[in-house]
Amino acid sequence: IMRTPLLLLALLWQPAPHAASLAISTGGEQGIYYQVIKEFCRLANKSDPTLSCKPQASSGSIENLRMLQAGETPYALVQSDWLYQASQGIGPFARQPQPELRTLFATHAEPFTIVVRADGDITTLAQLKLAPIDMGLKHSGTRQTALALFHALGTREQDLDLKSVANLSEALCSKQIDAYGLVMGHPNRIVLATAKRCAIRFLPIEGEVRERLLKGVKYYQRSQVPARIYPGNLKATPTFAIAATLVTNAATPDEDVYRLTKAMLSQQTGFNEQTYGYANLFHKARNKTGPVLSVPQHPGAARYFEELNSAGKL
Repeated sequence: IMRTPLLLLALLWQPAPHAASLAISTGGEQGIYYQVIKEFCRLANKSDPTLSCKPQASSGSIENLRMLQAGETPYALVQSDWLYQASQGIGPFARQPQPELRTLFATHAEPFTIVVRADGDITTLAQLKLAPIDMGLKHSGTRQTALALFHALGTREQDLDLKSVANLSEALCSKQIDAYGLVMGHPNRIVLATAKRCAIRFLPIEGEVRERLLKGVKYYQRSQVPARIYPGNLKATPTFAIAATLVTNAATPDEDVYRLTKAMLSQQTGFNEQTYGYANLFHKARNKTGPVLSVPQHPGAARYFEELNSAGKL
């Protein structure tokens, strides 16, 4: 006689949903990638408490792509140019292509930014050819992007006076170098530190040179260094950018990707504006998908954006 209530209790009792721990590989803990994913995870965990989403520090895009391929991380934030090359098996990925890479959405633009002294002689890109400049470490993403720009200008690497300085702010303001370039979201700590030492401005990258650079390339887009973030720079400066993109592999279950995408994006109006890099965030859903993605979108993420589109919210 007692069996029925016990059976009924067993049927009625269901364990609480298990919080799945989701690590997303980013970059260094002080960097924009880590801060942006930390904030997206805060929103995701608030929206769906059964998700336990957290950023995982790494050395950046190249390591993240290697970890994705090795199955050491389920998700990662990656620069769109490295992502495209890995997917196509070109450049540093020629021996280990990753055609299985799939995107969720793009989080923010990272404009290629060239900083010069406001009282310096350099006002055009052509003048960089003769000047001591720092365009990142030899094998860095910044150096690769800078060389692509100089190639569009018809300038070879051996025609440039490329330096590698320890402190960009100090080197620029003390005239050891005349310019430095970085691929970065804004506001940026290095640029803010430089602006405190000496007056700065940004070199515009626009017109024919920018169009030549963008032609036939999926991972660059038109962009700008935002106005009124740095002292003395009241107008936006045109340039081009890569997109920081949240990535997984094709084998990740559709339902998992859908759930994470929805949890991250359904509350993005509450994004913390103190998060470093917020000036270049893709706030509108329609800017996070479509042409900005340099490799195919995962069906789970595409499902969420299709729902937004059907509801007239894209």
